[in-house]
Order: sequence, then C-alpha cells, then structure tokens
Amino acid sequence: MFYRRSNPKLPAIAVISLLALAQMGCATSFRTQDSTTLTLQAEPPLVLQIDPLFRPLKPLLFPIESLTDVDRRVFVHSDDKGAILRLVIVQFEQVQPGTNFKFTYPSKPPAEFGAQIYRFGAYVHDDEAEAADAPAKEAGQTRALLLANGFKVPKVFRVARLARVADQNGATEIILLYMEAADTDFPTRPLPMADEDGDVLLNEADARSLFTRMKSVITPVSG
Repeated sequence: MFYRRSNPKLPAIAVISLLALAQMGCATSFRTQDSTTLTLQAEPPLVLQIDPLFRPLKPLLFPIESLTDVDRRVFVHSDDKGAILRLVIVQFEQVQPGTNFKFTYPSKPPAEFGAQIYRFGAYVHDDEAEAADAPAKEAGQTRALLLANGFKVPKVFRVARLARVADQNGATEIILLYMEAADTDFPTRPLPMADEDGDVLLNEADARSLFTRMKSVITPVSG
C-alpha cells in the first residue's frame, strides 16, 4: 500500500541504520526537477540524484481525501520491450490549508539515509489490486501513468519504503520508494501470508538486501 500513516512494514527484529495542479484546486509544485536530480523543499532542503538508468515521467499532482496535496515523481527502469524492471518514486506531500491533519509519526523502525533518519519498511505489494481498489490514490494514479506511457506494469512489486516528516510543524512528508518487479517470485494472488493491507513482510536479510539496492540507485546529494 502506498498511502500509509503507520505500519512501517518491517519485522520487529530488523532495524536498519513529489494535468496541472491548479486545475485541481491544489497548491503549486513542491519541488524542482532537472532530469534525474530532484530538490525537495524540506527542512533542510533535500537534493536527490536518481540513477540515469531510470527514465523520469511527468509529475503526478493530486489531492488525497481533502487532507493533503501530493507531488509524486516516477522514474522507470524497463527492458527494451517496455516491461518494467524497477521503479523509483519520490513523493512530497503537504497538508492542505485549513485542515487539522498533521504528520506526527516517529521515524521507527529507523533507517539512516543521507543526513536524516527515516521510517523504513520492506514488503511485497499487490500493486494491481490496490490500484483497482483506489484508483484516485497513489497506486491507481501511478499505475495509470505507467500504462498511459506504454509500459508493461507488473502486478506485484517488492518494495522498500522510506518516510519522514519534512518540517517541524508536521505539515509536509517525504516518501521514497524503490520497487522491483516480483510477478515471477509471487505468482499466486492474493499473496500468501499477506497482512491486513494485503502485503507480505520481508524477512530481515531480504529487507536489508533490498535497502542496499535502493541506496545504490537513489543518492542523497544533500539533506
């Protein structure tokens, strides 16, 4: 599941050190992008470099439940036939003016990424099922974008997720996702031994390995 406020998706034993938006009545874009380099207006500002193997798509800008505005950037690594092998997704989310909602969760279980500490989760996710269930939210919006660009999108992904509150007032959030196609490894759906969100937690060794691969393609230049 992409839209999470809790449940960090990591076994207890495992702890490891961003269509015009104005047309939707939302705020303007939250960050700048130069090809595969992103600058997020966090505290302090965060600059990320994405591996050039990943192709950047146009920004996804949309609201969630009259609570927050989302600026989501999607980067695709595919084979020569358009089948997606891996995705990098960077999301900056801001509370809408006039709402009482705040991002207040702790960075637990913690993971060091650049100069900051994030909440970390690693799991197998039925992307097709969630997109069908909630087409207006992150999974549905992202899958529609990928299909519109002609990609062959896996049904199931292996996911590493980092998230943290991006300012002292709890008005913004940063989410980083690294996703690998996993249809071959998980051919049965619903996923066996899935939790209440329909996801399968990775064990400690697999979570650490996936996090290492994530850090090999997303580099925090500053922040």
